[in-house]
Amino acid sequence: MASFSTENGFDDAVMLPEVTEDAFVSNLKLRHSKKAMYSYIGEVLVAVNPYQELGIYSNSILQEHRGKAMYQREPHVFALAEAMYSSMKRNEADCCVVISGESGAGK
Repeated sequence: MASFSTENGFDDAVMLPEVTEDAFVSNLKLRHSKKAMYSYIGEVLVAVNPYQELGIYSNSILQEHRGKAMYQREPHVFALAEAMYSSMKRNEADCCVVISGESGAGK
């Protein structure tokens, strides 16, 4: 289950004691050093390129996110996808995901 603060930093930047650019970047750096590539800012998912294979896209990881609310697991693109799918089914309406990043960043 996801936590507000761990030795890996804050899963969700909304929970930072001080919400500043420096605090946010420091949290991302800490999480990156612990191989935690994903963080939330509320319902926004932030990804930091690990520049290495971490084995975090397997079918078993995907199954861990099925049927779970976004905050029941560690931040992950699969959690966001599950939240979007659940919202579409529940509301019977389309959803939109914006994916942004530098060219060559692996979007």
